[in-house]
Amino acid sequence: MAIDPALSIVFKLPFQEQESFFKNKLNIPTARWDDLWKGQHARGFMIAGAIKAELLADFRTAVDKAISDGVTLRDFRKDFDRIVAKHGWSYNGSRNWRSEVIYSTNIRTAYAAGRWAQLTDPDMLKFYGFLVYRHGDSIHPRPLHQSWDGTTLPANDPWWDSHYVPNGWGCKCKVFAATKEEWQAAKESGKGEAPPSPIDPKTGEPVGIDKGWGYNVGKASGKDYRVLSDKFETLPADIARKWMDEFLKGPTFERFFAGRIKADFPVAVLGERERRILGAVSQTVWLSEESLRKNRGLIAGNPGHPELTLAEYQLLPEIVTDRAEVIIKDGATTMVFVKLAGRFYHAAIKTTKSRADVFLTSFRRVDDVRREVDRIKRKTGVVVVKDEL
Repeated sequence: MAIDPALSIVFKLPFQEQESFFKNKLNIPTARWDDLWKGQHARGFMIAGAIKAELLADFRTAVDKAISDGVTLRDFRKDFDRIVAKHGWSYNGSRNWRSEVIYSTNIRTAYAAGRWAQLTDPDMLKFYGFLVYRHGDSIHPRPLHQSWDGTTLPANDPWWDSHYVPNGWGCKCKVFAATKEEWQAAKESGKGEAPPSPIDPKTGEPVGIDKGWGYNVGKASGKDYRVLSDKFETLPADIARKWMDEFLKGPTFERFFAGRIKADFPVAVLGERERRILGAVSQTVWLSEESLRKNRGLIAGNPGHPELTLAEYQLLPEIVTDRAEVIIKDGATTMVFVKLAGRFYHAAIKTTKSRADVFLTSFRRVDDVRREVDRIKRKTGVVVVKDEL
């Protein structure tokens, strides 16, 4: 199959925003393509039917290489074949069709998300402030997409919330920056106002938009990982904990640890008893960017615990668990101590006032657990929930 010419520019011009969009995703095992819905795809990487963590990780590496290094579809298919053979993966559809869907969908969405970041950069908006829709070359053009060609609107027009590209399977349309003068010219030619967007009852999307594609991938990429909360919350705690373990051992958490992701990150899962003790609505424990910086001693006036390594933070799913050797209730905070590899760690978590969210507030090593427990008891008169030392 010939290389899609619409992607040739993307191959040659990988840029930071495009790469960051993909690198900041979390691997989410799924059975069907719609297990992640709309904006969730901007924060989660999935391959429909790829449940096994190792399989998904290998595909992620192959797609990341395709985006960052400009790998062609032909070369990506070599990786596809190798991964399928390695894991014995049984997938739906033909080999050429499935590999192209994985390849082109991830490349186009990453490119579009990166372009949105560039197009809506405050410095860019000072000079432009408008966007123009351009129909992409296609063997089978979509009449409505063709009719939108030349539509020029302010960057903050709600039309872009559902019609920003790509807005369908295989959509090759693009969006470019435009000036106020170009917008005025478009208005004179009847292209300066948002086209009608009636909803198709079969898809729930505006007519011309494929089911599940009526969202702005660029805007969605700016959302917190909480967009994936329903995936974390609907799983049994033991399975969700395995997810967290994979998240923290993956490349995305390493980027978060290094300060390259500005968002709260899921790091652990509470057991049912711990949720009940805290009155917590959620089982997911989050680590905020600010708390991480504070704990790592990166905020002036707060020494923190910079001695803790990435590998130690990656132990959090195992530390914050009902299998902890010591669990102490301290008001709205649960203190957890766990012996790992001959060393104890203290992890403090706290619910918000509404009990809707749970956050890790501090993390450090502990040399003498008994002395630490006694200190907390003397200071707060807490109730010991679990103490097996």
